[in-house]
Amino acid sequence: MEVIIRALLAPLLFALAGLLAACDAASSASATPTLDQREQAWLEQKITSYRIEVLVVRSVWHAQSHQITVRDGQIETATATCIPAPAEAGQCDVEDFDADDYTVAGLFRQAQTQSQSEYAPWVVITYDSRYGFPGHISYNHPDLLDEDWSWRVTAFEALK
Repeated sequence: MEVIIRALLAPLLFALAGLLAACDAASSASATPTLDQREQAWLEQKITSYRIEVLVVRSVWHAQSHQITVRDGQIETATATCIPAPAEAGQCDVEDFDADDYTVAGLFRQAQTQSQSEYAPWVVITYDSRYGFPGHISYNHPDLLDEDWSWRVTAFEALK
């Protein structure tokens, strides 16, 4: 009887070990890419010229849209327009900005900074489905009022 049990048990354990290994391989193959992996995938596309528009909204306090053109990896033009937010009572001024913050590289830096900050539990980052860069970065703490903010790519065009 013991010989029969051992004869049946060995193939069963072998099959179980194979099944567990296959499950482990499948789960690691379908794991969500890290921010670094997403940035590497962006770089591998070798898109060095593009137009991007990024809308930044700071709760009820201010909203500003940044239009950036990058050509051969260098910022060629950078403009911004403000959109009156509720706290601005219909009047707004374009705030000074660093154009580099609104390039794709700048979006990756912002995503990295926010995902490692003390506010990370309330930060949401989604990625552009076609190109893979951060398409939306937002923060909203449920216990704080009027502190939410978001950066959203509202337009992107790869240039030749």
